[in-house]
Amino acid sequence: MVKKLITAGLLVLALVSTGAAIDFRAVKLKKFLERYPGSPLVSHTQEIVHCADRFGLDYRLYVAISGAESGYGRHYPKNTYNLTGISNGRYGFRSIYGNIYYTHRLLATTKWYHKYRRTGELMDLIYVYKAVPPYDRYLRILRYAMHEIAFVSIEKEKKEWLAKINSPAYKKSVRLAKQTKQLADWGAIRYDQHQPGKPTAVF
Repeated sequence: MVKKLITAGLLVLALVSTGAAIDFRAVKLKKFLERYPGSPLVSHTQEIVHCADRFGLDYRLYVAISGAESGYGRHYPKNTYNLTGISNGRYGFRSIYGNIYYTHRLLATTKWYHKYRRTGELMDLIYVYKAVPPYDRYLRILRYAMHEIAFVSIEKEKKEWLAKINSPAYKKSVRLAKQTKQLADWGAIRYDQHQPGKPTAVF
């Protein structure tokens, strides 16, 4: 068992170092959102996960709120990109990513949501975010989305990913990329070690 854990750990480190790591949370979000044809969020799952990590929030939360506010981005005020109903839908953003970033920052940093951040209870978020009752339907949508995303099956994607990284063609591409980087590093000028008034040796 210990040997398996060590091997798995080394595999993860190797994948990260070669740029082969994949965040299966984004895969889960994408597969969930594909259940709702026309959702523009399908192509923004990496951005959602990135913002969730940056602000320390549950990666499922933004999608859940977008489900309650705009049917996962399929119905929102034209040209506002306001998929999460900020300021009752009156607030406008320049892009969907703008809405993703702002929503995460709002929930993670503003004083109004300090109780939710402390308890993690969805109702503590909804009382402030929705502000006015009824709350039951809103809570059901959030709970449904977060539950369904958590249990999206990604076994097929994991197998395909492992098959890819273990293929001879992929291993060869990794070796070539590593060699190219080593050559570039070897010939790079070390500006951090350059002293004014003295020539900088390239080789």
